[in-house]
Amino acid sequence: MRIRLVNGQVMLAGLVMGLWSVMATAAWAAAPVVSNDKASAQSGPPVPTTGNMVLIPAGAFNMGDPYKEGDEDELPVHQVSVSAFYLEKYPVTGKQWKEVYDWAEAHGYGFDNPGAATADTHPVQTVSWYDVVKWLNARSEKEGRTPAYYTDPAQTEVYRTGQPDVTKDMVKWTSNGYRLPTEAEWEKAARGGLDGHHYPWSSKGGKYSDHIGCRKANYNACNGKTTPVGAHSANGYGLYDMAGNVWEWVWDKYDKEWYGQPEATSGDTRGSDSASSRANRGGSWFNNPDILRCSYRYSYYPSLKYDDLGFRAASTQP
Repeated sequence: MRIRLVNGQVMLAGLVMGLWSVMATAAWAAAPVVSNDKASAQSGPPVPTTGNMVLIPAGAFNMGDPYKEGDEDELPVHQVSVSAFYLEKYPVTGKQWKEVYDWAEAHGYGFDNPGAATADTHPVQTVSWYDVVKWLNARSEKEGRTPAYYTDPAQTEVYRTGQPDVTKDMVKWTSNGYRLPTEAEWEKAARGGLDGHHYPWSSKGGKYSDHIGCRKANYNACNGKTTPVGAHSANGYGLYDMAGNVWEWVWDKYDKEWYGQPEATSGDTRGSDSASSRANRGGSWFNNPDILRCSYRYSYYPSLKYDDLGFRAASTQP
C-alpha cells in the first residue's frame, strides 16, 4: 500500500497502475465482470468516444456543507452564482485519453505521464493536473476548437509542454475549447439542481451514511477498483460518476480558508491566486462514503498522479 502525504494530509491509496507502454496489451482490455449488487451494473448508457456535453444552467446555489459533517474547509456555506456552461456526462475514459494522447504526441505536445485505465470504458487515471490541461488543449486543437490554456497572460503561446504556473489570465474562459470546471462549477453540477443534499442523488436530511450504497456509487465498500463510466445512475443534470469511481481534477488552486474570503461569493469565482496545490473533487473507488459528499474538498500538487485520480471536460460553449 502507498501512503500519500500532501500538504500535511495523509491518505492511503492502491498500488500505482503500470505505465502505458507496459500495459499496451492489457490496460485497454475488457474488465472482468463483477457480479452482485456491489457493481450493480456493468450495464449503463453507451460510452462516448467524442464529446457528450450537458448544459449546466446559470444560477446561484449554496456551496459547502450544510450539515457540518465534514472539514472546516467546507465552511461557511455560501451562495455562489455560476454562468451557464457545459460539462461532459462522464469522466474521460481510457479510450478517449489514448486517442487524443496519440494525436497530441504527433503534434508537438509533451506529457509527464502516459495515463492508464483498467479498460477502454473505465476512466483514465494516473494523470497529473499538467497532463490533463495539456490534453484538453490537444483535444481542442484536434477538433478545431480554440485552446483554453496558454503560457503567457497575452494568450499567444498555447500550453503544450512543461509545467508552467497557469494563472487565471492565461485562460481563454469564453473560448469554445475544452477546460477543467472550476470548483464552484463542479459542485453546482454535482448537486444536479438539488439544494441541501449530501450526494448528487436525493439524499436530504439525516446522516450521509443513510443515503449511500454500492448501487449508488463506486467507493471502498464496493469493487476495489474503477468501474465503467456510467455504471450508476445519473444526477438531475444527466451527469454520471460525480461521486466515486475516480477523483476529478478541477481548475482552482486549493485554499483551505477560501470559503471565508469575500471573493468566494463573487460571480463565477475561480479560486485563490496564491496556493500551490490544485483542487480535486468527488472521491474515488478507494474512499469512504463521507469523502463522496458533494461538498468534500481535497487537493494535490499539480505534478502528482494516482491510480484513482482522473477528470472530465468542461467548456463555456457547446
